[in-house]
Amino acid sequence: MNPRLARLLVRLYPRAWRERYGSEFSALLEAGGGGVRAAANVVWSAMYERIFPTAGLKMEQTRFQSWCIRAPWAMFGFGPVVLLAAAYFVACFILWSGWKIFLPGADTPFGGHATGPVYGLENLYFQVGRLIYFSAPILIGWAIGIVAGRQRLKAVWPAVGWALIALIGGTAQVHASRTSVTRGIGHIRLDFALGTSGHGIPDGLFHTLVILSLTVLPYLIWRQLQRIRSVSV
Repeated sequence: MNPRLARLLVRLYPRAWRERYGSEFSALLEAGGGGVRAAANVVWSAMYERIFPTAGLKMEQTRFQSWCIRAPWAMFGFGPVVLLAAAYFVACFILWSGWKIFLPGADTPFGGHATGPVYGLENLYFQVGRLIYFSAPILIGWAIGIVAGRQRLKAVWPAVGWALIALIGGTAQVHASRTSVTRGIGHIRLDFALGTSGHGIPDGLFHTLVILSLTVLPYLIWRQLQRIRSVSV
């Protein structure tokens, strides 16, 4: 790897980490092969180190940690909502572009169109969008739990973030039709509603509770394991 690039990548790590490992790691990068993949791995490792410092190092308070303390409403409320909105935009863009490319004559990309079922590459393309759409609230909820646990923060603001993400994810509904949709992006719009009631509980509320359970449960299990470990030690 180019020495200048190696030194630049090493500077992404926190100061305490660079003081202990910087010289050896820079030499290792210079001796190893370069490439986009190697640089991306280093960037990811540096970001992880700033959020989850190596045990035994005296780390100065990072900007991320500072924001978690000074503005928890932004880190656990506003930030996750923005991330979820970005994920939904990507999912809707995949739906719209796939509709335009693979099903140009169909009134809706959700099935029941004149062109018949979708297979192969077309199906894979649409499934990527579906995966992003349905997994984004859960993944973001897990990220909230990981950050809150590692920063040893009280569960008040993380709970607000979980509730917002679960509510948005549970009530979000995508509508796509060339004949009935009059607003939105490319005949696609995203609404938020509780939906029809089934078995005495609205579908949106049921989905909200499911998402909330899936996001909070791993955090509760992890905290319980941490308590057991601390007691045993």
